[in-house]
Amino acid sequence: MKSIRARFAAVVPAIALVIALLMPLAAGQARKPRTRSTEIAPGVTYTVIRDYKPAWRIRVLSVDLRRASTLDVALAQDRLPGLETTSSMAARHGALAALNGDFALPSGRPVHAFAMDGALVQTPQAWSRNFAARADETATYIGHPEHAASFAEFDTGLIHSIELINEQIRRDKQIALYTRFGGSLERPPTFACSARLMDLETPHLNADGTSVEALQQVDAVACSDRRMAKRGGSVLAAGAQSTRAPEIATLLPGEQLRHGWTFGWPGILDSIGGNPTLIEGGLVATANVTGEGGFFARHPRSGIGTTPDGHVLLVAVDGRQPKYSVGMTLQEFADLFVRLGADWALNLDGGGSTAMVVNGTLVNRPSSGYERAVSSALLVLPGADPGETYSSRPPTPSPSVSATPSATPSPSPTALTGAPNLGAGDVRALWDSIRADRGSTGGLLRWLRSLGFRVDHLLRA
Repeated sequence: MKSIRARFAAVVPAIALVIALLMPLAAGQARKPRTRSTEIAPGVTYTVIRDYKPAWRIRVLSVDLRRASTLDVALAQDRLPGLETTSSMAARHGALAALNGDFALPSGRPVHAFAMDGALVQTPQAWSRNFAARADETATYIGHPEHAASFAEFDTGLIHSIELINEQIRRDKQIALYTRFGGSLERPPTFACSARLMDLETPHLNADGTSVEALQQVDAVACSDRRMAKRGGSVLAAGAQSTRAPEIATLLPGEQLRHGWTFGWPGILDSIGGNPTLIEGGLVATANVTGEGGFFARHPRSGIGTTPDGHVLLVAVDGRQPKYSVGMTLQEFADLFVRLGADWALNLDGGGSTAMVVNGTLVNRPSSGYERAVSSALLVLPGADPGETYSSRPPTPSPSVSATPSATPSPSPTALTGAPNLGAGDVRALWDSIRADRGSTGGLLRWLRSLGFRVDHLLRA
């Protein structure tokens, strides 16, 4: 019989091998990330990255703007109010892929400025940063949009500013426009001077591409304590006793107006909001991504970035799932975009809202265990956007820039398929979860409040 010493000597090599294999993990040396990429369409690549220390599951859609696919945006339910899953929006638009978009308020409306197919759907509810790509996809923009809207009278040449789109008038010197996108959430006011406008053409870029415009005709004008019905058009309104009321009251039925809007970025018909910017001009926006609040901690993240060679990156990181994916701080998320080669990047709604869809399948694992209904989505279409019309004489292409910001009526809402039907209790429960989510709207609004922006009314909604 072998001695105890001999038997121990025989197993030493096996023990040494196990120790050698475990030493890198015991010493805290991370295993190399695993990466798998698939081209889902010409110029559109889907990449899954698995990192181990910390545990991260990262999904990246890289879209080459020089190829046939097109970036688009979707509004939940195509109206306000609206809440809809990213999967549903991708399906009804026939998208190759999609990523959840802007942060949501309790009604489902986006927090920031939003434009779709030439229609300025709403002015921002809070300090806004946005992403936009030119309609011809020769340039992209990330930054603060300097939105402006107006209507011009053909007979007098007068140009009138519009301060609000699908938002209630709160001050004396404001004119608001209520479009069909406002749905039942934003209706024309009572005790107002109002003009109903009917579309004469589809919203399109003007000749030099600096703004979107459309011709409209005045259908009716009234100053009344009763709200004016849209009746398939849009309504301009000012408070009946305000200093702006005469600008509406003097319009005449039958006269034509030129209506327009701009974000200060040439050539755009679509735009979606987010906050904060993560990378600006190739550098991490350190002041935006570092802080003490819960918004800066590790959460599931969604974001969009651009590269100098004309690619757009849609990125989703799962979180709140130990050993699978713990999520990223805003600093880590910005660093990820740097590693992916982005020179500009914007944070989108995260937390339980993070969702990425590829070829009709939800590919990430939402932290709540189910896909949350959201306000909007970014889409990758297989070809041209059928809803867009733009000038045949676009301006000279400009590079991706950081910009800091007149309103077109929206087309009729499209029929919905597969959109969720949420009751009042469901909507309240959803808002409660979003408001409590530090990686989603709740964290964003508390961060904005810490910077001195007025958002308490949004938190109480």
